[in-house]
Formats: sequence, C-alpha cells, structure tokens
Amino acid sequence: MKTIKSLFIILFVVLISACNSDVTREADKLVRQGKYAEAIEAYSEYLATKPKDIKSLYNRGRAYEELGQLENARKDFIKVLDIDVENINANLSMGKYWYNKNDYNRAINFFDKVVKVDGRVSEAYLLRGRSYHQSGNFENARENYDLAINFDKKSAEAHLFRGALKVAAGQNKSACNDFNRAKALGSDEASSALGKYCK
Repeated sequence: MKTIKSLFIILFVVLISACNSDVTREADKLVRQGKYAEAIEAYSEYLATKPKDIKSLYNRGRAYEELGQLENARKDFIKVLDIDVENINANLSMGKYWYNKNDYNRAINFFDKVVKVDGRVSEAYLLRGRSYHQSGNFENARENYDLAINFDKKSAEAHLFRGALKVAAGQNKSACNDFNRAKALGSDEASSALGKYCK
C-alpha cells in the first residue's frame, strides 16, 4: 500500500511538471507570435506555482515591455535579479529601462554588471557607450563603441554612433567610413548621415 501511495505521488509530481512545462512552451510560442497579453497570462499561470523560475519571469518582463507596460517589466527584471544578481539579460534590460528614463548613470551601472559577468557582450558596450554619449562623456563613449565593434563587427549601431562622435571631433573622413559600414550593415540612419556629412 505504501508503495502504491509513493508511486501515485511521483506520478502526480511528474504530471504537474509536464503541465507546467507545457504552459511555458505555450507562453514562449505566444511571444514568438506577438501575442504578448496571452503570453503574460500563461507565464503568470506558471509563476503562480513556480514564482522563482527565472526564464518565465524574464520572458514575462519582456512581454510586458513589448506592450509598453514598463513598470511591470521592471518589476519582473528586478525579481530575476533578486534570484540571480548576475543575470545578463535582466541587467541589460534594467540598463535599457534607465537609459529610456534618461538616467544614464543608473543605466551605466547595470551595463557595468553585464561587462563584469561576461566581458564579451557587445550590446552592453554599445548601450554603455550610448549612455556615456548622452551624458556628454565622449571619450568613454568612443571607447565603448570601439569595444562593441571589437566583439561584434556587424553592429551597425556601434558604427553609426561612433561615426557621429567622429563628426563632432572633426574626423569626417573616418566618420564616413563608419557611416558606410553602418549602411552596409542595414542602418537606415546611416544613409542620411552619409548625405549630410560625406558629400
């Protein structure tokens, strides 16, 4: 009798886990389809039983972000960081959150955390460069754009913004090289920069 009861408990746990896994797979599918509100419901359903599941918390935060519900997104990213302070995706997302709020120092702090955990994340350098750029710290901005390009030669934005810094420094020929590279990588803004500075 004891063995049957134990088997029943194990079977129940396996079934619950399978159902939860199905819920998260469905939520991931809804995100890929752009059905963010439905995805949030599915992630929330899963998180009701697994409140510390980092992947679901982060993905729900991204879905909130896509719907423009930035405070809800921020809350989920913070929950992720409460569980895993070094989580690269949550730190990047929090940096973007503060960048969009024009709080560049806070943004830089989050991008610094990403670089500390993994110094090869090109996006962290790009966004940290943008934050320095917006703060008027052009030397650090240039250094970060260089690092972003070093780790991702195909970063159109890093080439574009580095080119903008070079224009401000009177280095038009070098800036035009960056704008040409950004255009080749698909940046629409690079075309107007080329038309304006590289005639």
